[in-house]
Amino acid sequence: MQLNEGQLPTGGSGDLSAALLQDSQAMGKSREYFTFHGNGSEYFRIWIVNLLLTILTIGLYSPWAKVRKNRYIYGNLQLADSYFDYLAKPLVILRGRLLALVLLLAVIGSQWFFPSLYIGSFLIIALVTPWLVVRARMFNMRYTSYRNIRFGFNPAYGEAYTAIFWFGFLAVISFGLAAPYAHYRRNKLVVGNTRWGNLNFRLGEVAGKFYFAYFVGFCIGIVLLAPATSLLGQLDVFAKGAEGDSVSPALSLAPIVFGFLCYFIIAKYIAAIILLTTTNHTHIGNSLSGQQEHRLGCDWSMPAMLWIYVTNMIAIALSIGLLTPWAQMRILQYQLNRTWLDVSGGLDAVIASQPQTVSSLGEEIGDIFDVDIGL
Repeated sequence: MQLNEGQLPTGGSGDLSAALLQDSQAMGKSREYFTFHGNGSEYFRIWIVNLLLTILTIGLYSPWAKVRKNRYIYGNLQLADSYFDYLAKPLVILRGRLLALVLLLAVIGSQWFFPSLYIGSFLIIALVTPWLVVRARMFNMRYTSYRNIRFGFNPAYGEAYTAIFWFGFLAVISFGLAAPYAHYRRNKLVVGNTRWGNLNFRLGEVAGKFYFAYFVGFCIGIVLLAPATSLLGQLDVFAKGAEGDSVSPALSLAPIVFGFLCYFIIAKYIAAIILLTTTNHTHIGNSLSGQQEHRLGCDWSMPAMLWIYVTNMIAIALSIGLLTPWAQMRILQYQLNRTWLDVSGGLDAVIASQPQTVSSLGEEIGDIFDVDIGL
């Protein structure tokens, strides 16, 4: 069956949307849909200029590239009659990024001059990873706004160490059995410490759904690997039949390529289920503390998400990366245009709080050492 973007399989998402809408109406909530106006052709111009200037300036343009990209994406995201905004300044990001680069060069240089310090530096980086994660979230949220009300993130350092180190350790010693719960605790850390104005976000108790997502991924892996292993074995026998021990380079790389594709499909599918679960169980505000409580929701179809991921990957590979902007806009259009906010009362009733200014250093160190986490 041949599908295009306007004919994606629904997988029963309409029933889910209708059920959630009935629940919201029963609780006296009105539904406001997100609308994403970005498109591939517009974003391609931003993407290609960012790429070329970043290469020509040996990375110095990257803060401006980051701000341009985020401002385009946020500025095209509409909720009700207002748009989101990204307010970070490139020079602020550059300052933190240059300091992070100096630290990275110091770590690399110590490999030749102080070998013992080189090993210890990576231990220190590992120990401060939760702090970097929190600082990155604080910076990004501080410079994100909607209706001139800024988002924020709590300095939850202790919770970050528990979620990343303790539950990560449990995942290792349980041979992966605790990995879904560790993943849930990381998402709960990110969602539960985010706020918009004076309204805190909250993630429901949905650890069981994270286990379901991993179980589905495991089943997909079984379905993909069983016939593929047999097929690759037959190809190997066929290749050796005529020339003894010699195997063509293409056939020898086939298992590696296929393994990568399987990993990509399974990882993306698990991530999509978890993101859907997280979105549908995120509450904003808390009625127990006298605040109006709003709720996020979405009706993404998992077969449609898988179709988009796979076809995006094929398009990017065949275009040698030039269709990357189109692929990014395609997935954002599908997800954001099927996401909503069930509003209790009115958005105008939200009172803006004033978060303190946050340095970009934590975020930029996190980017260079690749320790940031996200939903």
